Amino acid sequence: MPPVISIVGKSNSGNLQSKGYRIATIKHSKKFDLEAQGKDSWKLAEAGSVAVMLSSPDRVALIEPVSREQSLDELVYKLLGKYDLIFTESFKKAGAVKIEVHRSEQGHDLITSPLELFAVVTDEPLSVSAPQFSSQDITQLADIIEEGFLRSGDHEDEVQLFVNGSPIPMKTYVQDIVSRVVIAMISTLKGVDMDDVHQVDVRLRRG
Repeated sequence: MPPVISIVGKSNSGNLQSKGYRIATIKHSKKFDLEAQGKDSWKLAEAGSVAVMLSSPDRVALIEPVSREQSLDELVYKLLGKYDLIFTESFKKAGAVKIEVHRSEQGHDLITSPLELFAVVTDEPLSVSAPQFSSQDITQLADIIEEGFLRSGDHEDEVQLFVNGSPIPMKTYVQDIVSRVVIAMISTLKGVDMDDVHQVDVRLRRG
């Protein structure tokens, strides 16, 4: 799973994108509408489409209803295999490490627990052990994010199991068994070049 960092405040991932990393951002909103009333996608939804997908030469958007609010893990699951790092905004209660953007005019206390705090972007010195950066030091902040989350040397094979969109922990030996079985299975299939396999997705839907 890609690293997930929660931004408490306004984020800027441009410095990491300029280094060639694939960055995604998940933003929480109480309510949103992709298109205004009268537009084509709105008409499709009104005509009975359960989901609406918009496609252009450089981007795709999917709007679909949910029966309940999705957890952060479930949202991250939708982005697996596509991005190196995921930022989140307005997920203050999610259990991800956090970078807090602090302004002295809002008081001198931080919202984030010290155990979850990775760094602070602040306009005043604070009595915290986490690294502190001014709004002019975003390049240095990007550097420690890269060092802490993206430069891990050679990546080991990773096996992840999701049931109904939620991650299920697996011990190392279980991951190894699953990996060996799946690789052995797909290596017998025609049209699969094992030298070119970097990711395998298996989806099972019951009844």
